Amino acid sequence: MSNVLLFGDQTAEQYQLLNKIVLRKENALVITFVERCAKALREETNALPRSQRNAVPDFLTVNDLKEAYYQKGVKVPMVESALVTIAQIGHYIGYFSEHSAEQPSATNTRALGLCTGLLAAAAVVASKTVEELVLVGVEFVRLSFRSGAAVDAARTALCQTGDDNAPWSTIVTGTTEASAKEALAKFHEEKGIPQTSHAYISAVSVMAITVSGPPTTVKRFFEESPALSKNHRVPIPVYGPYHAEHLFGETEINKIASAPILEGLKQHQPVSLVHSAATGKALVAENAAELAKLVLAEMLQLPVRWDHLLEEAVSQITSKKAPAKIWAMGVSNVANSLVSALKAGGQTDVSTVDQSTWTENEPDTHGRTQNDKVAIVGMAGRFPNSADHEALWELLMKGLDVHRRIPKDRFDADTHVDPSGKGKNKSHTPFGCFIDEPGFFDPRFFNMSPREAAQTDPMGRLALVTAYEALEMSGYVPNRTPSTKLHRIGTFYGQTSDDWREINAAENVDTYFITGGVRAFAPGRINYYFKFSGPSYSVDTACSSSLAAIQLACTSLWAGDCDTACAGGLNVLTNPDIFSGLSKGQFLSKTGSCKTYDNNADGYCRGDAVGTVILKRYEDAIADKDNILGCILGAATNHSAEAVSITHPHAGAQEFLYKRVLANAGVDAHEISYVEMHGTGTQAGDGIEMTSVTNVFAPRHRQRRDDQPVYLGAIKANVGHAEAASGINSLAKVLLMMKHNKIPANVGIKGEMNKTFPADLKDRKVYISQKAVDWPRNGKEKRKVFLNNFSAAGGNTALLLEDGPAYEAPTATDPRGTVPVTVTARSISALKRNIANLQKYVSENPSTTLTSMSYTLTARRIQHNYRVAFPLDQINKFSDALQAQVKESYSPVPNAPTRVAFCFTGQGS
Repeated sequence: MSNVLLFGDQTAEQYQLLNKIVLRKENALVITFVERCAKALREETNALPRSQRNAVPDFLTVNDLKEAYYQKGVKVPMVESALVTIAQIGHYIGYFSEHSAEQPSATNTRALGLCTGLLAAAAVVASKTVEELVLVGVEFVRLSFRSGAAVDAARTALCQTGDDNAPWSTIVTGTTEASAKEALAKFHEEKGIPQTSHAYISAVSVMAITVSGPPTTVKRFFEESPALSKNHRVPIPVYGPYHAEHLFGETEINKIASAPILEGLKQHQPVSLVHSAATGKALVAENAAELAKLVLAEMLQLPVRWDHLLEEAVSQITSKKAPAKIWAMGVSNVANSLVSALKAGGQTDVSTVDQSTWTENEPDTHGRTQNDKVAIVGMAGRFPNSADHEALWELLMKGLDVHRRIPKDRFDADTHVDPSGKGKNKSHTPFGCFIDEPGFFDPRFFNMSPREAAQTDPMGRLALVTAYEALEMSGYVPNRTPSTKLHRIGTFYGQTSDDWREINAAENVDTYFITGGVRAFAPGRINYYFKFSGPSYSVDTACSSSLAAIQLACTSLWAGDCDTACAGGLNVLTNPDIFSGLSKGQFLSKTGSCKTYDNNADGYCRGDAVGTVILKRYEDAIADKDNILGCILGAATNHSAEAVSITHPHAGAQEFLYKRVLANAGVDAHEISYVEMHGTGTQAGDGIEMTSVTNVFAPRHRQRRDDQPVYLGAIKANVGHAEAASGINSLAKVLLMMKHNKIPANVGIKGEMNKTFPADLKDRKVYISQKAVDWPRNGKEKRKVFLNNFSAAGGNTALLLEDGPAYEAPTATDPRGTVPVTVTARSISALKRNIANLQKYVSENPSTTLTSMSYTLTARRIQHNYRVAFPLDQINKFSDALQAQVKESYSPVPNAPTRVAFCFTGQGS
C-alpha cells in the first residue's frame, strides 16, 4: 500500500474542521494538544509588537480564538496560519489515536503539503507516534504563527488604505507561466512599481497560475495590462505575501525558526518523505529542525509548483505497483486532483479517506489536563493590632498574643457578657482580638457619599481598601497586559456574618441598608469601583470561607473564567449575638486566647481580619514581570461526612484531602517543610488535626530524614480565630515567612503540650517550636508549605504553596542617562504624604535602583489627577528632587489621553 498524507493550504474553509477538534472533549491527546497550542499562542501573542498584538483577539483557549477571529471577520495572517496548522495536526492526532490500527507504515508513506500545509506535513513525518506529535506539533504551530506574523508585517508595510481585508492572490486560467512573467515585468517597468510592491507568480498548476501581490498592484495589473485583462480569474482567500522571495530572505527565516525551537526539534528525525511543493522532489533533512527551515523557505520564498508535485508524486506512486490510499485533511478538491492524476497515470486502485470524519465516532480514550501554578502577586490586610501585613510580621516575631477585652467601639461588654454563661443572649467571654480603628475609611477616594459609607459594613469598606492596596502592591494598571483586561478580572471573598446590618444598621434602616449590609455587595462593590466585569463571588463556608474563596478563584483561573483574581476574607466583630451564640454552643474559650496545642485548650478566641491577595496564572505573572510572593500548586475542598457531629472534624477526611492535593500537584509529602494548621485551640479539633497531619506528612512507616524536618504552627494563637477570614490570615503568615525566611514561634502552649498528641513527634521529625526558627531557602530550590482550614459546618479546604521564583536583580546597565519619576495621588494632602513616604522609603532602602524606582512609579502605578513628574539621573538625588516638588497647592491633571507628535530633525539642525 502506498500512502499519501495530503495537507492543503489556507484557502480551504477551516471553521468546521477547528470546531470538530476544539469541541471534542473526550480525546485526551487532542485536548492536550489543543490546550498546549493555546498556551503557546498566548506566549507568542504576548511577544508580538503592540500593533500586531492588538490585531489578535483576546483568548484563553483555541475555541475562544476561533470564535472571536471568525466573528470579527478581519483576516490576520498569524492567526489564520496557526489555526490551519492546529486543525490539520489536530485531526491527524484525533483520527489515528482512535484508529491506531489504520496508521500507515512510515516506510510506505509520503506527505504532500501546499503552503501552510507543509508545516503540518513536516510535523507529522518528524513524529514516530501520535503521542510524540502532540509535542512536536505545538512547535510547528509556533512556527506557523511566527511565519504568519512575518507575512503580516510585510503586508502592513505594503498595503494601502482600504486594502487590509482584500485578497492578495488571484487564480488566472488560459495563460502560461512565461507569458504571465513577461506581462508582469513589462507592467512593473511601465508603471514604475517599486520592487517590494511587485506582483508575482506564487503558484503554477497544470491549467492555471496564481498572481499575488499588494491588492492595489494586482488590481491595476489586471485592469491596465492588456496581456491578461481578458483572462478568466478568481480571487482566492490569501491575505498576505506568501511565496515572495523578493520580500523574505534567510534573515527572516532564521528569526522565525529561532534557537529554542530548533534545539528541541533537532531531537526528532523524519521517518517518512515530505515532497517539496516547489520542485516535487523529496526534501532532504537530517532532523526536524532542518526540515522546518526548508518548509519555511517553501512557504515564504518559493512558488508552489502543483504541476511538478503531481508529476513526481504520480511517478513515485505508480512505480510501486501497489494500491494507493490518500489521507485527506478536509481538502477534497486537492485530493480529487491527485486521484485524477494517479488514474491518468495508470494507477487504477486509488482510495481516499477524509480524516475529519473521526469525530463522528465514539472515542476510545479519556483524560484530563493538569492545572498550572497560580502566582500570588500582591497582598494587603488589616489584622488585630496590625494596620498592615508588615506590622503583622512584627507581631508574630515578637511572639505576641493580642487578645483583649471587647473595645467600646464594638459594643458594651458589660451589658452583653455574663461569665457564668447563664445570662440570656449573653456571652460567657469578654475577650477577642480586634483591628484598631476599623472605621477609618476615605469615602471620597472610593466615590462614596458619607451617608452611604456610614451604612456600609466595615467589612465591606475594608475589603475595598485592602483590594486597592493589594492591587497597588501587585503593580496593577488596568488594561496594561492581557491578564489585566478589565473584563478578565474577578473577585472572590469569604464572609460568614452580616454583623453590621443585623445589629447596627438595623437600628436605623435607611437607603443603603441592603447595599451596605448584605454580604454579596462586598465583592460586588469592588468589581463596580474598579470596573471589573469578571465573576464576583461571596463565599460562606463558615470558618473556611476565605480559603474556599481562594480555591474558587484558583479554579476560575484554571478554567479560564478570569485572568486575574482578587480573593480574600472578611471578619469584623460588631454583633454581640454571635458572641452569645458561640458561647452557648461551647465554641469560645472562657479564659482568653486560642491555646493551640496546649493541654488545657478550652475553645477559641474570636478575631477580626480583612485580607486580600491578588492571583494570576503563573505564566501570566511571569509575562507581566510581576513580583511573585508565592505560588499555589493545588487547592481542594471536601467534607467530614463521617464525623460524629456536623461541627466535629474527621481525621480520615482530612488525610484524604491532603493526599489528593499532593497527588494532583505531583508533590511528595516529605517535600513539605511547614504545615500551617487550622489550630483553633479546642481539644477535639487540635487532636484530630494533629493525627491527620502526622499520618500524611510524617508517617511512621516512612520516616523523614534528619535534614527533612516539618514544622507545625497556627496563627490563631497570636491573633485569634478570624472565622471567615482565618484562611487569609494563615496565607498572609506563610507568605511573610517566605519573604523573611523565618518560622515564628508558636505561642499557644501556655503550660504543657496536648497529651493526646502522638508521643513520638520528635522521632518523626515533627516540631512545634516555641521560638523563632531560621527557614533558609536553599539556592533556587523552592520550599513547599501546606495550609489546612477547617469549617465548623464540616468542610475542609487545603492549599499547597511553594516559593515564587528567586528574585535576581537586573545586571544590565540602563542605557538611559535620565529616567522619568512620577508621584501621584487623589488629593493634594495625599500627594504630599506620598512624597514624604517615598523619601522615607529611599532613605531606609539605600540599595534601591533608580531604574526600578522609575519603572514602579510610572509603568506599575495607576496615575491619578494630582501628580508631579520630573527627570532624574541618580538615585542619591531622589530625596532632594522630591523635596523640590513640595508646594502648598497643586493643579489637577486631566486624565483624558493627550496627543503625541514626533519630530525628527534633519542633518543640518
